[in-house]
Amino acid sequence: MRRVLCLNGPNLDLLGRREPGVYGSLSLAELEERVRGWGGDLGLEVDCFQTNGERELIEAVHGSASHDGIIVNPGALTHTSFALRDAVAAVDIPVVEVHLSNVRQRDRWRRRSVLAGVAAATIFGRGAGGYRAALRHLVDRAACPFESHRYGPHPDQVFDLRAASGSRGGVLIHGGFWLDEWGRDTTEPWAVDLCRRGLPTANLEYRRLGSGGGVVPTVADVVEGVRAASGVLPEAPPVVIGHSAGAHLALAAASQANLAGLVLVSGVYDPGAPGVDRTGAAAGQRFDPDGSTRLDQLVTPDCPVLLVHGAADRVVPPDQSQTAAEALGAAAELVVCPEVGHFDALDPASEVWQSVVEWLRRLD
Repeated sequence: MRRVLCLNGPNLDLLGRREPGVYGSLSLAELEERVRGWGGDLGLEVDCFQTNGERELIEAVHGSASHDGIIVNPGALTHTSFALRDAVAAVDIPVVEVHLSNVRQRDRWRRRSVLAGVAAATIFGRGAGGYRAALRHLVDRAACPFESHRYGPHPDQVFDLRAASGSRGGVLIHGGFWLDEWGRDTTEPWAVDLCRRGLPTANLEYRRLGSGGGVVPTVADVVEGVRAASGVLPEAPPVVIGHSAGAHLALAAASQANLAGLVLVSGVYDPGAPGVDRTGAAAGQRFDPDGSTRLDQLVTPDCPVLLVHGAADRVVPPDQSQTAAEALGAAAELVVCPEVGHFDALDPASEVWQSVVEWLRRLD
């Protein structure tokens, strides 16, 4: 993966002026500058192009032969242009669909994308950062290809299997405060790193708030997803690794699965506690209003548990993991890493992740 084409469709030339409360305050030029910079950080050359015309956007897709991947924000053509869908389906490089706003939470007509099923991935609701996530996804899928497996009929009941030679697999559960704008692409760097170390992984998606999720269906998805992933990973019981809300879900589902170990990274177990990000606190109340997955309601898993947290986490304070470790008792080991923030933990080079890797070595 060396060169990426970034395409922006109708009305995105008005960024910074058009509904900044929805689309943000960055101008198109500022957005493109950031995208090129993010690409450079990943060793990519990024070519940017914007048009208000459907024909020009389609021709840009047709002319992408010298690129290794495409990022496209089609604007309103997302919902209407089957010609653009056909163009995306016709090229033999991955195309990631990006939207600045959370299109699932807006007008009903905006929730439908005709690119669904032909785009390699869809990232929405993360503002300009969605473009950065799209670049990261293109790099990760090129570095370590995967096969997607379904474990249910809902579009989000899926996991990505990355094969490797190891005798034990890992199931990854992403966070994002149970909200649907955050997906399994966030834990892809972990999946790639583990694959390179010889550990096969299943990177799990599940229904979240905004896409049919809630405490009962979401926990059920994680339980069924872990069970389905165990059926295609090596025969030995897997290790489940969760980040943030994904750590909470992993713990909630652990008693219903046969696991070799449980790794809980930067976990949020009481979103109403002081210090938790306001978005997380509100989402936690929506996700589990009756508190059925509080720590005192969960069964201690019958496997070794590692809890890791960054001391510099300003999104979920480290005392969440300290409290969880005390509740889990002798089965739990707690590691607090100085100068590591909440999202830093997703970087395979972070001290948090290196602590996870070392624990996995000792587990074997």
